Amino acid sequence: MRWHAVIFAICFAVVPSRADDVVGQALSGWTRGTLEIHQIASGRGNAALLILPDGTTLLFDAGAAGDGLPETDPHPDQSRAPGEWIVRYIMRHWPSGARGLDYALISHFHADHMGQVTKTSPAAQNGLYKLTGITQVGDSVPIATLIDRGWPDYSYPAKFTDETMANYRRFLDAKIADGMHVDRFKPGVSTQIRLKHQPAEYPTFEFRNIIANGELWTGAGEETRMLFPPIDTLPVGDRPNENMCSLGFRLAYGKFRYFSGGDLPGTPDPGFPAWNAPESAVARVVGAVDVHVVNMHGSMGEESETFLEALRSTVLIVPSWAPSHPAPDVLKRIMNSRLPPSPRYVFATDLRDAARIVIGQRATQLAGPPGHIVVRVEKGGDQYRVFALDNRDERDLITAVKGPFVSSN
Repeated sequence: MRWHAVIFAICFAVVPSRADDVVGQALSGWTRGTLEIHQIASGRGNAALLILPDGTTLLFDAGAAGDGLPETDPHPDQSRAPGEWIVRYIMRHWPSGARGLDYALISHFHADHMGQVTKTSPAAQNGLYKLTGITQVGDSVPIATLIDRGWPDYSYPAKFTDETMANYRRFLDAKIADGMHVDRFKPGVSTQIRLKHQPAEYPTFEFRNIIANGELWTGAGEETRMLFPPIDTLPVGDRPNENMCSLGFRLAYGKFRYFSGGDLPGTPDPGFPAWNAPESAVARVVGAVDVHVVNMHGSMGEESETFLEALRSTVLIVPSWAPSHPAPDVLKRIMNSRLPPSPRYVFATDLRDAARIVIGQRATQLAGPPGHIVVRVEKGGDQYRVFALDNRDERDLITAVKGPFVSSN
């Protein structure tokens, strides 16, 4: 029997917005007509919960890196796996009455974005797959539609042979049998991810697919072009890597604009072709936005001048989790740029001790303490505020508030 015919009954209750959304208080609940973007600080990778204006829910990534890097314990603590913490965060913040996610979207197939099978990964109750990242989320929370860059053959730029991907595909097979729909991300379209509940009430909302696998929207209709040369013309060692294949999207609500693009590289390594760094080409079609998520956790080489000049973001969110995030050169570039707008507000989900030492004084210039970062866009999209939430426990107390900002597009 299809799960969503039985379980996925969503009866959204409107939770009144509170006047006490101030430092030291818990964040008030989502209200109908509001767009919320929660960058979840799990400590082991990327995860973002989007609650769209009509209550449609989307999870973008569910990282659970298990590579043993020092200083990368899950948040709030090690008592649960990152996937469990993500599930608990979702359940605290999704619309009242929700029983599942409308969409899950995987930017690319790296551990800090989808999970990683290790020797300690527990088996699902049905015994068919191991629990980590998105498989752990999907085992606890019904997902109506899951979208990634590789379905159905997972053969670009080459066949995947690792155990994490094999486990992911076993998870997909099991969930498809239960009624979950799986699809391949289609660059250029604005209809693959849509409002599921009252779309007619919010005609200014759009979710535009920008890029995946090097296939980039041109900005005209649904036309796309390929940034990468044909695979059969490239030596194996010169094929696009996983980060280059990341998918990205632009979200619009009234005058508000937002962009997120996984681990899209910003600068090619010396001697490598320009197409190794899709960031500049992406920037030209994304255009000006209000908020964007810094590419590749703010690692070295991202957030180029071309990218910053095109996006003109007032708020930048660094989805950091490792001691190398964000790189000092990237943080300097996004904070010290003379390019408009000014000022910019930079938030980070994490700052490990090693990162603080290297970053130095700029660590004190962030717009708020590390933690969950929530962008709350008012009904209609004219204004938005940004909150930092304490991720040391599950009270989600506000540690910083910035705004309201006037949406500028």
